[in-house]
Amino acid sequence: MNDYTLVLGVDARHLQQLSIVWPTWRRHKPSLVRQPTVIFYDREEVTPLDISKVLGDTCSSGTTLVSWPPEGVTYPQGTTRWDNQQRYKMLAGFVHVPPAFVKTTYWLKIDTDVVATGNDDWIDPHWFSGHPAIVSQRWGYTKPADQMDRLDEWSQRIESDDFPFLLPPLRLHPRPNANSVAHKRIISWCAFFRTEATTSAASYAEHNCGLGLLPVPSQDGYLWYFCARQGWPVVRTQMKSRGWKHRNSMASIRDAATEALYGQPNPTT
Repeated sequence: MNDYTLVLGVDARHLQQLSIVWPTWRRHKPSLVRQPTVIFYDREEVTPLDISKVLGDTCSSGTTLVSWPPEGVTYPQGTTRWDNQQRYKMLAGFVHVPPAFVKTTYWLKIDTDVVATGNDDWIDPHWFSGHPAIVSQRWGYTKPADQMDRLDEWSQRIESDDFPFLLPPLRLHPRPNANSVAHKRIISWCAFFRTEATTSAASYAEHNCGLGLLPVPSQDGYLWYFCARQGWPVVRTQMKSRGWKHRNSMASIRDAATEALYGQPNPTT
């Protein structure tokens, strides 16, 4: 399946991560870096020159750089890690940027803390046999615990006859004092999204929340919820078995990338 665009989002921290993992993508997934690419960047922290230095000669005419967010859009200051202002800003880009710039049937989100380890033949064509809205790493819970309740409440406040959800609210209520709610969903550190589905979700969010905004500060939470309420198929798979390692600290990213490139975490030469 080659009809997809790679979409990345970078601020200063994510660009530093990308500089570490990009060589592993080039080494182990060379077809990936030849795909059309859209990179949206936080213009307060990153410049196009910064990005070109990281991508090197792979930053070609097939790469589109998008300044983010739109002029005049601001994000609220959050009080927790889940509604952190910078996090919200960057995640919102993965909803609102692809509809404007992606021309392919699907687009692929890979987080900048993901290291490529396996061979280039990693995409299973059977994933796309039913034209799913999402193909992503499977996941089993949502944090914060009230996120799905908040999406239900939001949808009921603004739902209208001109754009109704096809299925009823999900009613995924957390247990008392729980910090998460258990259910089958996705986590999008490596995920394909059908562009048409994202376009619908982005349009609905913009119409009801405002330019560049989301009903909750979570890209995969919102997109998964939107697709679930529309009854669109979602493929939950195991991306870890397809030659990807997801890491969560700069040190672990460096170690995994070094091992992927040199065969050991800390080469002596």
